[in-house]
Order: sequence, then structure tokens, then C-alpha cells
Amino acid sequence: MAIQSTEFDYFLKILLRLAEQMIPQYDILADIEKWKTECTPLQQRRGLEAGLGDLAENGFHLPPEDRQRIDDIMRSEGLMTLSELQVLYGQRIRRLLKKKRLIREEDAVALKGALDADLLDAQEFEIAKHLIASHGS
Repeated sequence: MAIQSTEFDYFLKILLRLAEQMIPQYDILADIEKWKTECTPLQQRRGLEAGLGDLAENGFHLPPEDRQRIDDIMRSEGLMTLSELQVLYGQRIRRLLKKKRLIREEDAVALKGALDADLLDAQEFEIAKHLIASHGS
């Protein structure tokens, strides 16, 4: 999922609320302050994309009642739900597998995350492994 500069604030709200619901012990605000002082706007968007991808991956392992609770909270605040974020994440992974080519490092990281989260079937797993290995060479 590519985040445009005009969407940054909205997706940052999503990241903050999801992180608060899913991993309350993690002080994400410290990381965001670091982004603002040490990173370019492009790097900030890439970091936001990666953080949202991590939350989407982690959400697949939550019990259904926890996912529903988080979705209800997000929806009540007018924000994208965890389920909706996971759909976007899945679409990105499917596009990368279909293209069978990685251009950006962030794409390789996203595929690696899908592998680590055990979200791919056997054929997709092999394609992803090959793409990641090829990207590094």
C-alpha cells in the first residue's frame, strides 16, 4: 500500500489507534517523534506503510472476537478498520506475487512479513522466497 503525502495524517491516526488497541505496551509515539526529526517525508511514509503492514500481519493471529472489537472501535471513530487494512495489505501482497518482480526494498520487506506471518499457500510461498532471494542479488 503506497501512502501519498495527502493521506499521511489519516493513516497516521489509523496506526496510532490500532497500535493502542493491539499492542498497548508499545510506545509508538516515541518512534513517530523520531520519524519527524530524523526522516524525510518519503521515509516517514515508508515507515508508516511498514508499521501498518506489521499491524495487519499481527491482526491475522488475533482471535475473531478481538478483531471484531478493534474493528468496532475503529469504525466508531470513522477510521479504517483492521479488517479493511488487512484487505489492502493482502491486495499489495497479491500484486507483488503476480508481478513476480520486486523493485523497492519495502516490497521485499512486505513479502518477508507475509512469509513470516505464514499467510501464503505453498505456491505463493515459493514465489515469495524466490522474489526475495532475487531482489538481494
